[in-house]
Amino acid sequence: MNTIEKIDKLSKEQHQLTDKVVDLWAGEVFLTWRWWFGVIVSILVWTFWIKFHKKNSTVRLLTAGFFVMFISVSLDSLGVQIGLWSYRYEVFPFIPAYLPWDLALMPVIIMSLIQLFPSLSINMKALLFGVVTSFVGEPLVVWIDIYKPIHWKNYYSFPIYILIYYIAHRITTLGNYAEINKEH
Repeated sequence: MNTIEKIDKLSKEQHQLTDKVVDLWAGEVFLTWRWWFGVIVSILVWTFWIKFHKKNSTVRLLTAGFFVMFISVSLDSLGVQIGLWSYRYEVFPFIPAYLPWDLALMPVIIMSLIQLFPSLSINMKALLFGVVTSFVGEPLVVWIDIYKPIHWKNYYSFPIYILIYYIAHRITTLGNYAEINKEH
């Protein structure tokens, strides 16, 4: 069997496994309290942000938020795919990441920290974010059986969360976000 045939065979097996995961999700995960937990947390977090963010900073904050979403989903998916951790009650079964964490909690908490505590130093905010996400958030989702670390410890996440905060904060200070010239 040549390389192309091997890849095609693995692709077919992966598709079959995905079908099994979707069937399990539809029959045993969808509409459970843990599934609703993820949906409701996502809605509440974004509702909070929409209501309380500074409207004149929307683009600046969302730019940082979209960076956080991109990096969170990417790292989360990578961690699942290489077997560092797994999720049991995903909101959507097709993405190997916990979307309420990656697309709601992470970006909204970071955008809120950037905006709501302007007198608090970036170092304190980054440290606060790292501590809360690593040592409160992760153990909470382990405790309610949504997240299962396999070859991962929450203290590994700590410097990663701090770095994500620093980069997101830096993104909000880049440029002046001027209007796009309509003639070009």
